[in-house]
Amino acid sequence: MGVEGIGARVVRKEDRRFITGQGRYVDDVKMVGMSYAHFIRSPHAHAKVKGINSAEAMKMPGVIAVLTGQQIVDDKVGNLICGWAITSKDGSPMKMGAWPAMAPETVRFVGQAVAVVIAETKNQAKDAAEAVVIDYEELPAAADIKAAIKPGAPQLHPEAPGNIVYDWHLGDEAAVKDAFSKAANVVTLDLTNNRLVPNAMEPRAAVAHYDQAEEHYTLYTTSQNPHVARLVLSAFYNIAPEHKLRVIAPDVGGGFGSKIYIYPEEMVALWASKKVGRPVKWTGDRSEAFLTDAHGRDHVSKAEMAFDKDNKILGLRVKTHANFGAYMSLFSSAVPTYLYATLLSGQYVIPAIYAR
Repeated sequence: MGVEGIGARVVRKEDRRFITGQGRYVDDVKMVGMSYAHFIRSPHAHAKVKGINSAEAMKMPGVIAVLTGQQIVDDKVGNLICGWAITSKDGSPMKMGAWPAMAPETVRFVGQAVAVVIAETKNQAKDAAEAVVIDYEELPAAADIKAAIKPGAPQLHPEAPGNIVYDWHLGDEAAVKDAFSKAANVVTLDLTNNRLVPNAMEPRAAVAHYDQAEEHYTLYTTSQNPHVARLVLSAFYNIAPEHKLRVIAPDVGGGFGSKIYIYPEEMVALWASKKVGRPVKWTGDRSEAFLTDAHGRDHVSKAEMAFDKDNKILGLRVKTHANFGAYMSLFSSAVPTYLYATLLSGQYVIPAIYAR
C-alpha cells in the first residue's frame, strides 16, 4: 500500500533512550522520603508460623517498621484472586485455597513472605531482616505433581481435598470412545512438559506512595497490564477505591507473561506506605524472582491417538495433570483448560477429541 496505511513500516520511538542508557524503569523512580522494603521469606515448603519476634530488628539502624502477615490480614487487605473460574465435569466450582499477601499462619511454598522490613536504605532493611526470629513448625510437603495426588499425600489447602482444584473436561467422550473401538492402530505417548521459571532482564519491582492529604495511592510497577492491576487492586484486594489509585508502568525490561499478574509485593508496598507514612520501594533480586515469579507449564500428560487402516486419524484422547504450585495466580486456571485443550487438534482434522 505504499508508505502509508495498513502494512506500512512503523518507526520505533523508544530505541534511542534505551541504547543511550536513558530508559526509566521502576527501580529508577525516586521520591522524597522514600523508604525500602525487604521481605522475610519462608525457608520451608510447608510450615506453621508459630511466632515472629522483631524486637532486635527494631533496634537496628534505619529500621522504620517490621510488618507481618497477621497485620495485613487484620487490616482487611484481600487475598489474591484467580480471575477465571473453572467448573469441574461434575458441575462443582473449582476449590481454590486462600492466598494472603503475606502468610499469617501457614506457609505453603519456599519463598512465601511472612513479614516485611521497612528501613531507610535497602541494605539496612536486609540486615534487619536477619535479626527477625521466626518460629516455624515444619509440616509434610509434596514436591511434585505425582507426589501431591497420591492417596495420603500431605494436604495443602483444606478447600481442595486430595490437592485437586478441579477435574475438568472438554470434548465428546462417547465419540472418542467409539473412534478408539474402531481403530486399526492406537499410539500412546506419555509426555512431561517441564516446569519453567520466567527470567526477565528486569526483576519485578514496586514503588508505592500513599498521599495522606488526598487519601490517594500511586503505584509504579513492572507490569504488562497496569489497567488490570488497578482494577484488581481496588475491586478485589481492598487497597483503595479505583478513583483513589493510580498505577504507572514505566519501561519494562522483559515480561513474557510473568508480569501480567498482580503479585503480593505490590499489595504489601501500597499497604505499607500508608502504615509508615512514607513512599516504599521494593526491588526483587534474582533469587526472589526464581522463588516467587509465576512459574509455567509443569504438566504430565498421557496422550492416545486412534488411526484407521490407512493411518487416517480417527480420534485423540488426552489426560493431563497440571501443577498450580501452592496457590492459584490470576489466570492460572485457564492455562491447562481453555488455553490448552482447545488447541489440541493443531492444524490437523481430528473428528473426535476428548481432554481431561
